[in-house]
Amino acid sequence: MRDNGLVLPSWFVYVGVVVGVVGILPYLRDTMRGVTQPHRVTWFLWGFIPLVTFLIQIHVGVGIQALMTFTYFATPMAVLVASFAAGRGSWAIAPVDWACGALSLVGLAVYLVTAKGALAIGLLIVADFFAALPTLRKSFSHPESETWTAFLAGFISATLTVATITDWNFATYAFPAYIAVQNFTEVLLIRFHLGLRLRARASTETS
Repeated sequence: MRDNGLVLPSWFVYVGVVVGVVGILPYLRDTMRGVTQPHRVTWFLWGFIPLVTFLIQIHVGVGIQALMTFTYFATPMAVLVASFAAGRGSWAIAPVDWACGALSLVGLAVYLVTAKGALAIGLLIVADFFAALPTLRKSFSHPESETWTAFLAGFISATLTVATITDWNFATYAFPAYIAVQNFTEVLLIRFHLGLRLRARASTETS
């Protein structure tokens, strides 16, 4: 579906990429200092899944908006490398975390069977959601273990990408729209301690 309404010029995608790259730098710094403890399961899959999504987008003819997807492969890989280089930027991996990772890989396997663009991207979004659960859970209970500015930059980057879309088809808008929602949720959990507030409210109501 083509949209002839008001949209940002396509070069704003480059602005979004710069915002995303610059925004990850504090996260890398905090990881190297041991202040932030990235969940390696999440960050590996956050890099791997966008890489597969990017390749699918290129195959189905998504334009410049695919560049943001590639950025979401490169920046998580940088975080993952930093976590190993620091030797302390990690988080204990529980059985439920392995289950989330396995579910995300199942989504990727389904793509290899179907090889259908829109369906594959939809499945990859589901896979990415399950991959994000360990970090969402950690951000809910331990927001001090994350760096919120990286997620704010991710939200801005993805929103700018969505705002440049002129040809509204699922392969083009679905992944950046999902990334925007995911990152906004992380900002609420980390910067505003939404999880702790909800837990405290629930505790007050039951006491």
